[in-house]
Amino acid sequence: PAGGAEGGDGGDGTATGRGGAGRETGQATGFAQGALRHDTVRHARANIDGDLVAGDKNVFLVGGGRQPLRLVSPLVLERVRGAFEEPEQWARTRGEFGRRSLVILRGSAGTGKTTAALRLLLGSAVSRIYHLDRNTDLGALAARLDTAGEDGAEGSTGYLVDQPVDAAALRGWLVQGLEGVLHRAGARLVLTVDQEAGLVDPDLLDYVIELTGPPRHHGIVRRYLEWRLGEPAAGQVLGLQEVAGILEERLAGDATCKVAADLASAVWEAAEASASGIPDVTRIRAKLARRGAEDFDMWVESLDDPFLRCYAVALAVLNGLPQEDVASAARSLHRRLNPDRHTVLARDDGRLPRLREPYEVPRRRRLAQLRAHAVPVTFFSPNGSVPAEGLVYKDPGYARRVIRHAWSEYPMQGELLDWLGELADDPSEQVRTHAGVALGVLADSSFQYLAAHVFHPWAADTSRTRRNAVANALSVTAENPRLRSMVTALAAGWIADPDRPMALATAARVHGVSLSGAEPLAAVDALVRLAVVDHVQVAVAIGDSLTDILAEEESLTAVVLNRLWTAMADHRARPTVLLSFLAVAAQLVVETAGLDLGAAAPNWPALLVSVERDAALRPPFVALWRTALNEAVYRGEAEHVLRVWAALAEADPALRELFLRFVTATAHGDPRTGTVLRRQAADWVAPQTLVPLPRTSAAVTAELDRLETAR
Repeated sequence: PAGGAEGGDGGDGTATGRGGAGRETGQATGFAQGALRHDTVRHARANIDGDLVAGDKNVFLVGGGRQPLRLVSPLVLERVRGAFEEPEQWARTRGEFGRRSLVILRGSAGTGKTTAALRLLLGSAVSRIYHLDRNTDLGALAARLDTAGEDGAEGSTGYLVDQPVDAAALRGWLVQGLEGVLHRAGARLVLTVDQEAGLVDPDLLDYVIELTGPPRHHGIVRRYLEWRLGEPAAGQVLGLQEVAGILEERLAGDATCKVAADLASAVWEAAEASASGIPDVTRIRAKLARRGAEDFDMWVESLDDPFLRCYAVALAVLNGLPQEDVASAARSLHRRLNPDRHTVLARDDGRLPRLREPYEVPRRRRLAQLRAHAVPVTFFSPNGSVPAEGLVYKDPGYARRVIRHAWSEYPMQGELLDWLGELADDPSEQVRTHAGVALGVLADSSFQYLAAHVFHPWAADTSRTRRNAVANALSVTAENPRLRSMVTALAAGWIADPDRPMALATAARVHGVSLSGAEPLAAVDALVRLAVVDHVQVAVAIGDSLTDILAEEESLTAVVLNRLWTAMADHRARPTVLLSFLAVAAQLVVETAGLDLGAAAPNWPALLVSVERDAALRPPFVALWRTALNEAVYRGEAEHVLRVWAALAEADPALRELFLRFVTATAHGDPRTGTVLRRQAADWVAPQTLVPLPRTSAAVTAELDRLETAR
């Protein structure tokens, strides 16, 4: 609670017991909560918005089973010969490959391992190269080659197994035996694995060749175009400003070798289609868009494990958050979509078997399947920035596309909305905000459905988190020009019904979060007009929204303070104005890192800093504080915020000086307020105080003594 006597709110947040520091008013005056929301919303919004082997397929029997054996297409091999861009330390890689008949080529995803493997096999003078299925039984393959090798039928043959399914089950004895058979048969075998494959037998390390880095992506494009067009024409095409722009755009960040190869192919096709040899940039972009869409569809449909699909959706919604949040959300969604409807037989000892082994798939392998990776992230907290490791899709567009794919391709809209509702009530502010933003993504294409099933019901909900989720969702929707008027109409409809205070509170959050970006002044005016509604939940929502607006646009501080000061003249608005002001005072902070403030604390109250920088803000600021401290309606909350500021100043001499100037301005010429401040300073060091503030208390008392003497 914020402080003062406990008070109820009528069960539904009504104004009864308003003078007490109930749960709702305590939420309103939580320190730095506005900055936390601002950082979280920004993070959520920011995070929401291989090689080809082809050919005919042959099948032969191995160990009693059918195993696919594909002869690599001559067209693919021709491209590898003519357009291969060597990766880092290629001479070392070739040297290591020449010493063995079997190698495990290991590298990060997207580094061109398949093309490198084919180039190595071509360099070993094999007469044909087969691409084996990734489910190939290597033990059975060894037995077949051993038999065939007796008459030399398999001589001068290369084999490639891309990303074998059982890579984690590989053992040194099996690889050693297979290498012996390959050597006798005059054959070569390359297994490609990701860094995350999870090889567990140390004996395998003798066979591992590391690809230390990918080839230069621009080099891949150049070599391909030189092979297709010749050096002079390739140089001319690459010298075009429009083409160079596409290359910089597409090859930035975490681009893969496949992205570079697809880009090179699209540029060549556009150049070939042009009579002048100058590629049409529009044609290039269209080609890449089609290929990207097809690649995404094939990838997302390849996630055949139910839990992996749930993990993909959870990662899409919580893109950028720590793995603990993502994993918890994935388990929750999996439970909803895959209820236990089967019989579980107890073992002989009476214990039930574990249905899902938590050690089944390590994180590195799961991320590789999801085309995601871990990145360092930093989250705001009232006590300073918190470093963490977040999970993100490598392609920034995947988060939005996965959410829409799950929604549109499968008949599970109800389950998804229930799950997002659960996330909207999560203890983590980050998770709640991401859930709201995900709802906004869905509303872009299903606004009417979301309005009926989510926005209207949640707007009238007594849960503050559900109402905030509606505002976060509509902040995404409002950016769509075709739907912005719908968002405005929703807010207007909720305001039009004064008998539904929760809907009024939601409308306040919509003005502060969803509609303030384009018209912040209009949003401030709408919020101040709502202050005539004497309801705790509405007051909290107005305070939250004004805080969010100022966190985004500090220059509006004078406007907000003056609007609140003026609104106090209306007795109907006075209680709501005071709680809204206290919410802004408590929630809005400025991070001191990088600022020349001489600060010891990571966060300072933003209003204190703003008033120090701009003397014109002092009159409304002082007037609002005096009223809050002297009137009974929210005095407990005012004393709580004052103590929070004093506690920050206790260990920060620079902030203490600022706090004393605030005390001086507030008490000067107002003996009643001086008495209130003196009583508060005494309470900060009272015997019953668990965390006393002796420095701040002494400094405030001395300053009040000085003012009294001066009078």
